[in-house]
Amino acid sequence: MIIVDYSQYSLTELEEAIKSIDKQKYVGNYQALMNEYSKRENNLAAYNEQTESQLESSEPNIKTTSEFERLLGICFFGLIFGAPIGAEVDPNTLTGSDIFISLLLITMFGGLLVHSFNNGWTFGGNNKFYIKEDPIMFTVAQLIYAWLLGLFSAVFVLGVFS
Repeated sequence: MIIVDYSQYSLTELEEAIKSIDKQKYVGNYQALMNEYSKRENNLAAYNEQTESQLESSEPNIKTTSEFERLLGICFFGLIFGAPIGAEVDPNTLTGSDIFISLLLITMFGGLLVHSFNNGWTFGGNNKFYIKEDPIMFTVAQLIYAWLLGLFSAVFVLGVFS
């Protein structure tokens, strides 16, 4: 009986051989094949673990929570660009329901901002944007929420204090 040296086979060739070998007829070769496959599988698993740990250690360290300066900057952006547009509303035309809706929208957009700052992800369109995966779109979504927060804050203030 000829004993096959499976050490020269690729992983794909080993898998094909496992599917096609007659286990009863070639017991010795089947055992050698399974030993080689098991050895390769263990080496592959160890290599994958090592590669994953290297990737995790080399990822850029983007904080999932934001620093105070980032929070302040985004909120400042929202007030600078949202409040002037909201201030153009004529306070005499605002009714109680307008004030309530403004307060509701302030709560909604403020909640989205707080959530995104605390958790490192936010909603945008039909997607979730994670700060680690897409920091630009994450920031754009935060800026939009801040702008809307500033806009409706101005409308609310005009409705209540005018």
